[in-house]
Amino acid sequence: MRTSARIVAAALAATLSLGLVAGSAQANQTKVAKKGGVTATLTVHDIKNKLGKFSDKKWVTLKVVTPPSAHDVVDGSDYGVKAVHWYASIQVTGAKSCSGYIGAPSADGSKTWSQSVTFDAKRPTSTTVGSYITSGACKVSAKVVAYRYALNPALDVDTELTVKATGYIRNDVKTTKPHASATSVKKNKTTTLSGTVTYQKATAKVAYKYRPVAKGSKVVVQFKAKGTKAWKNVKSVKVTGTKGHWSTKVKVKKAGSYRVVSPATSHLQAQVSSAVTIKLRK
Repeated sequence: MRTSARIVAAALAATLSLGLVAGSAQANQTKVAKKGGVTATLTVHDIKNKLGKFSDKKWVTLKVVTPPSAHDVVDGSDYGVKAVHWYASIQVTGAKSCSGYIGAPSADGSKTWSQSVTFDAKRPTSTTVGSYITSGACKVSAKVVAYRYALNPALDVDTELTVKATGYIRNDVKTTKPHASATSVKKNKTTTLSGTVTYQKATAKVAYKYRPVAKGSKVVVQFKAKGTKAWKNVKSVKVTGTKGHWSTKVKVKKAGSYRVVSPATSHLQAQVSSAVTIKLRK
């Protein structure tokens, strides 16, 4: 028996409420919102789903920039330095394994805060219960409330803004090296390329085992001419059947190499195959 996605999500929600650390983050996606002199920048990292324990120390980062602290001066009297105070509430929706709430601490002035996250995926054994991480979009929404009330009304700040960004939990993908029906062909003749695409499925019934991608999924065939470094798209090809198989004919104009790229989706990681070399013959 495996733990349900709801239990995993609940465990994550508990994780999200702890461990806020100072720092900055390099984002897989960054969004910015501005209002009333306050700027909120939200970044969210993508996560590669896999077996075992894995974490991201800066999964979600919120950077808030406020107007600077200022002396509250009225009629020549200085009533002290007043900073802009702010707090944020963060909600994560989408994939069950990343849904929950994050309570960011309140702060004075411009600050950057990062939220860590930890997962622990296990296959079940005869004596232990397994757990899995559901893939999909992690839609993060951060509501920031910022204010400063001063005797000098010119210093007042009273604003509320929301910034949203999305990261993804994606499963691993395997793309086989293309098989060519002929690796030595005459110029402008065709060869048939084929291969398979599988992904590591993580569900209550299938715990991190590779299965064929769905029929209709697409891969992109790319070509690199001999002696060059740049890969160029040739065509998009659909996966046919139920075994993750694809096949297509290509006209060979130059000697070189062919590979396939499986693009990233909301559930699957991008993957690039190794290449097959095609030679020209007379």
